[in-house]
Order: sequence, then C-alpha cells, then structure tokens
Amino acid sequence: MNQNPNLMETVQHGTVMFPLEYYHCVFPLGVGNLPVHWHEEFEITLVRKGSCTYQVDLQSYRITEGDLLLLPPGMLHGTGERPDAEFITDSLVFRLDMLESQLPDSCTTRFLAPLAGGTIRFPVYLAASDPAAGLLRSTFEAICDIFLKKPAGYELEIKSQLLHFFFLLYGHVPYQKNDPTHSEITDKLKLVLQFIQDHYQRTVTVQELADLCHFSEYHFMRFFKRHMNMTCIEYMNQYRLEMASRQLAGTELPITSIALESGFNNISYFNRVFKKKFGVTPKEYRKLQL
Repeated sequence: MNQNPNLMETVQHGTVMFPLEYYHCVFPLGVGNLPVHWHEEFEITLVRKGSCTYQVDLQSYRITEGDLLLLPPGMLHGTGERPDAEFITDSLVFRLDMLESQLPDSCTTRFLAPLAGGTIRFPVYLAASDPAAGLLRSTFEAICDIFLKKPAGYELEIKSQLLHFFFLLYGHVPYQKNDPTHSEITDKLKLVLQFIQDHYQRTVTVQELADLCHFSEYHFMRFFKRHMNMTCIEYMNQYRLEMASRQLAGTELPITSIALESGFNNISYFNRVFKKKFGVTPKEYRKLQL
C-alpha cells in the first residue's frame, strides 16, 4: 500500500470516477511497520500469509492467515510491530459514497450513511474461524478477481459485489451504536499524532502534546500509554525512524543528513535505535533496498 507520510492519508485511492483501489502488500524481513494513521475510505483487509500485531481502534489484535479487518472511515490503524517473517495482505480501499444513490433511499439512509458517519460500529476484526468471515471472504475474493481481470463493465459488478458484502455484513455480524466517549478519545489521539507528523523534524516536548489535549503532562502520558500501548516518546521515535527508512530507500542523501532531517540530533543514538527497530544498520538497510 502506498504509505503516505501523513497520518491522515491524502493519497487518491482509485480514480475520481471509480474511487476504489486494490493493494497487494508484502512485508518482508527488514521492512518496518505501517505507522498508525487513518483515511476517509472504508478498508477491507484479508491476511494471506503470516501473522502480525495490528493496532486498530485503540486495541491490539494478533491477526493471522484468513483473518479479516473491517476498517471504517476515520479509524486509527497500523501495525504495532515489525513482522518477524513474511507477512502478506490484500486490501480494498474505497469510498462508501460510491455505493450511495443520488436520491436518498433506504440503502443509503439505513445502512451506508450510518456506517460512513460512524454512528454504528461493526467489529473491526473477524477471525478466520468465524463463519461470517468465510462468507465475507468469498465475496472479497470475487471483488479482487474482478478488479484484477477488469472485464467490460467490471465497475458494475464490483459495485454489486460490494453491496452484497454489506448485505452479508449486516446479516451475519452484530453491530452496535458508537460511544461518544470513545470518539472523543480517538479525536484527541488524532490531534496528537497529526501534530507529531507535522513537527517530527524538530524537538517536540511532552508539554506541547499535553496542551493539545488540555491535560497535565502526567495525565497525558498515562492517557497516551494506555491507548497506544507505548509512550509518546517511543511513538515519536518510531515515526521518525519510519520517515528515515523511506528516505534511505528512496533517496541518495547522506545517512547523517537523513538522521538530522528525521529529528535525530545524535547520530550514534540514531544508528542504535534504527538497528534495534529494523535489525540492520541504516547503511545495511539502504543496501537491502537496492
């Protein structure tokens, strides 16, 4: 998947006329994780091979082959760790409004709009052993196959299959109404994560982040650790290392310059934490990408 540096993705998934894209993602050894982010599209992800810890909606899930992730618009998600073996997923990312009618109808008002607006919530994780996962997986496979083959009129068939997917989802998976308190927590976290994304190249203090949430430093650090399963300093380092790894893979800039541009003022410290995260030195990492 295109890993845009922004925590809120601004990449166009699909086209304006058909806002759906298919992604086949392979995370081999030596490649880092996908930082926590969100986007305005609905995402369906199927694990093809391997296992990995995903953080979705303030919780951690150990996902493995055959499992499904159902990620509605605006939901925080990302890998919580670097996979220690080959990890492969297929994803469909699309705008829900591509399925809506121009004139309001029951499909839009009863099913699609509440899902897009976040007023109802389905489980974000379905284990491979769940009978509902098997039904949804079959439709997901059909959509991917049609997208890749692109027969004449494939857009019509994909839309019909997506509607069938949501028919199965509503019919076989229980849902609940959204908790406003839960939304308040994710909104604060998004504000903090976006601030880190915007300012990671300079020193960011805990007090600055706490002020965004109108918390004391102590309260903020407890809040962040509780919901992100890491301290805010650990997250900042993780994000900076992800940005550095992309520059190492995609540019010929000197390693020292990349470290400084990524917010690391101590090169020895940068080399040490980079190797701890990726298992190789920055120089070795760059060679692996050639």
